[in-house]
Amino acid sequence: MAVAISEAIRGKLTEIQARLKQTGADVGWVAPTKIHLTILFLGHVFESQASALATATDGITAGYQPCSLKVKGIGYFGRAQSPRVIWAGLTGDLQPLLALQREIAVAAKKTGIYTDDKPFHPHLTIGRGRSARNIGALLAVLETCRDMDFGTITIDRVLLMKSELTPQGPIYTTLHESRLSAAD
Repeated sequence: MAVAISEAIRGKLTEIQARLKQTGADVGWVAPTKIHLTILFLGHVFESQASALATATDGITAGYQPCSLKVKGIGYFGRAQSPRVIWAGLTGDLQPLLALQREIAVAAKKTGIYTDDKPFHPHLTIGRGRSARNIGALLAVLETCRDMDFGTITIDRVLLMKSELTPQGPIYTTLHESRLSAAD
């Protein structure tokens, strides 16, 4: 389950990736066209489960108003010696997004889909660390980008996406779109 980002934000994230790549750090960079906000990673899902989850998500999102969040700051998950995930953060009133994510996670479990119980930390993954090569240079540039503003993301729909892994990276296909539509 995911939320798409605008081309404007994608362009700014591409620029920051270019700066970070210059460090020579051993990072697998997410292709700019693949960057999105993951609300819930589902793993393997049967077609019947996907259909049931799509229907449930339609009902859930109908109770939420579209909202906007700032894409701001660059950081990482993991230890400084070996960052696992390089991300762009989201700021603003996160409560509606957190509530929406919890409801979708509950719905997924009700359809028999296994979901990770880790706490949800909204972010846009832009890279995944592979080794500690040139980590000092990477961390120095990350520090200069800690408060960088990339624009505003509008959350007005949730996408049920299929991910097909290939040697060239994942291929994402949108299977269903659920719109946020609660009246003001």
